[in-house]
Amino acid sequence: MTLSRQDAWSADDDIMLAEIVLRHVREGSTQLSAFQEAAEKLSRTAAACGFRWNACIRKKYESAIEMARTHKTGTKQPAIMEEKEDKKNNEIEESTDYSVQQGQQETTKSNEMLTQLKETILFLQGLSQFMDETNNEKLDGLAEKKEAMQQENEKLETELLQVKRDFKRLREDYKALLDVMEKARALSEGALPYLQEDEMEESG
Repeated sequence: MTLSRQDAWSADDDIMLAEIVLRHVREGSTQLSAFQEAAEKLSRTAAACGFRWNACIRKKYESAIEMARTHKTGTKQPAIMEEKEDKKNNEIEESTDYSVQQGQQETTKSNEMLTQLKETILFLQGLSQFMDETNNEKLDGLAEKKEAMQQENEKLETELLQVKRDFKRLREDYKALLDVMEKARALSEGALPYLQEDEMEESG
C-alpha cells in the first residue's frame, strides 16, 4: 500500500520521478503506469506524482520527452516496414491487415483517450490534495493567531480586574480620609468656643 507523504518535494524526488516517466515513455508505457511506480518508490500517491510532473517538472524535460518518443517510434518502424512488404505480396492479406490495423488504431485511440482522462483525474486529485494541504496550513496559522489573541485577552482581563481592585481600594481610602478630615473639622469647631472663653478670662 502506497503511503501518503505531506513533506515537500526534494530535488532527488523530482529527478527520480522524471527518470521513471521517461523510461516508461521509451518503453511505450503510459504516464499513468509511471506515476503508479513513482508513487511506490517515493511513498506518495499516484495523484501527487501526476500533479508534480504536470505542474513543475514536465517543462524542464520537453526535449528528453521528445527523444524518448522518437526512440519509441524508431523501435516500431521495422515492424511497420515488414507489414508494408507483406501487403504488397498479397492483396488479400493487405486488405485483412488494413482492417485489423484500423481496428487497432481505433482501440489505441480509445486507450489513449482513457489514459488521458485518467491522467487528468490524477492531476485534479493532486490539485485538490495540494489545495487541502494549503488550506490546512492557513487554518493552522489562524488557529495560532486565535490562541495568541485569547491569551492576550485573558491577560488584559486580569489587568483590568486588578485596576478595578486598586480603584476600589483608593476610593475606600479616600472616603476614610474625608471622614477623618470631617471629624477633625468638627473637633476644631467644638473646641473653638472654649478657647475664646479662656482668652476672655485672661484679658479680664
